Amino acid sequence: MIRKCSITAIVIGSLSILGELAELDLPSISWFFSLGKSELWGMDWNWGWITSVALILAGIAGLLFLPKTIHWTPITLQRFKRFRSIRRGWISLLIILFLAVIALLDQALVGRRALVVKHDGNWFFPAFVKQHYPQKTFFGSEESETDYRLLKRKMESGELKGFVLMPLVPWASVLDSDDLQTKQLQLRDGLYFVEGDDHPFSGRAARYYHGLQKTKHTDMRLRRGLPDGEWLGYAPNGGLAVRANYSKGEKTDEEFTGEMKPDEFTKANAGDFTVTVYPPIPPMWSARHYLGTDSRGWDVLAQIYGGWQLNLKAIFVYLLVTYGVGILIGTLMGYFGGWFDMIFQRIIEILEELPFLYIVMIVVGIVGVANMNLPLLLGVICVFSWTGLTYALRAQTYKEKERDYISAARLQGASTWRIVTRYIVPNLLATLVTLIPFSVVGIISSLTALAFIGFGLPETYPQWGTLFDDGLNHLSARWITLSMFTIMVVILLLVTFVGEALREAFDPKKFSTYQ
Repeated sequence: MIRKCSITAIVIGSLSILGELAELDLPSISWFFSLGKSELWGMDWNWGWITSVALILAGIAGLLFLPKTIHWTPITLQRFKRFRSIRRGWISLLIILFLAVIALLDQALVGRRALVVKHDGNWFFPAFVKQHYPQKTFFGSEESETDYRLLKRKMESGELKGFVLMPLVPWASVLDSDDLQTKQLQLRDGLYFVEGDDHPFSGRAARYYHGLQKTKHTDMRLRRGLPDGEWLGYAPNGGLAVRANYSKGEKTDEEFTGEMKPDEFTKANAGDFTVTVYPPIPPMWSARHYLGTDSRGWDVLAQIYGGWQLNLKAIFVYLLVTYGVGILIGTLMGYFGGWFDMIFQRIIEILEELPFLYIVMIVVGIVGVANMNLPLLLGVICVFSWTGLTYALRAQTYKEKERDYISAARLQGASTWRIVTRYIVPNLLATLVTLIPFSVVGIISSLTALAFIGFGLPETYPQWGTLFDDGLNHLSARWITLSMFTIMVVILLLVTFVGEALREAFDPKKFSTYQ
């Protein structure tokens, strides 16, 4: 297992570097180079190169210095078997792993750039390359990046020849606003209704000339499903052709301006009445807003997906740093004792007395929300998170180091590193495994809470807390809060079920006897 993890780390780090050099945008793997840069000690630090090289070095170190295989004890194997027998925890773990695999698909599943484009006999793969194709590559003369959703509509309507394959959710997680959508009005029993709605429509509606999508034919105001107020008709050139007034569905007056003959206006080929829907837009399958949009017009499902990706990245880094430091210092405190133990106990007491939330607020205030990034925020969180882990590990290490197998290892000349990593830490597995799920819940809740109160990451990062805040500020758009609350509850419940099952399976009273 250790060997496989080491090889995986080397492969991921190498693919990240190769993808950057070849200007490829590989799903999830290219994330390392999206971390940006930070200026520390007068130098610019590129987090992409740092994390990629660190992964490769960690994999090499694992192959050279860590054992090739893990020899599980019969009791540990029995604990794993017990965990699998607890169906609620085992199924929850499988669901979490499935959601993690879905998150690794990245822009292949959610994004505004097309997966495949065929145009004039040429094939393009915009989602998987760093190159941005200007709109003039496919149509028009604009230098801005192609709107692939618009390109798809043009090809489906026959205006352009070719083929476009978009992701399942063709919206980016951030900075991708859908400013307006339209819905058709339906005439039922003499009243106008928005499609799918049971209440007569009130507001402005318009219909457009066929073939002239942006040219209005009619613009009218409705109240409770009936024309009420000013009613305007336009010629194909945009000029006002007729003006009328209605009262509760009855025409009170009408005046033609001469811009267009009355019979030509009446017989003009125009579509059905439509209404403009402004953000927050409710769920619309036609626009592929499966969970609607927030007040900025950003797709809710895309933000939830991006927030889940962000949480997974934070969980990985948080557990690696926090448990790495906590296990190392906690076991060494118990193993050495004496002055080493006393010094670190005082350091831990000082860190635990500092108010975590205030420290984060001070750091964000100094750096500025716009300049915050995930490594910096996680660095601040990790500084205050490893201390609680040391108490349990220190106490158990004190107990383990007095056992006969540790004395035998010392007599055989085993080094401190070998004793700690090969003998003591594996015997602390029960404690570590049962603590990890609850640490996962903690980091997800912390990131969401910080974003909710405005001390998280900038808006270039999709964050669940920001979506919560937007939903509470727009309670009429209930799909925002309902979607976010549902996914948050589901994820935290799944992780909690896994934690409870692990705690029960690794309970020493289940498989130990005391004499």
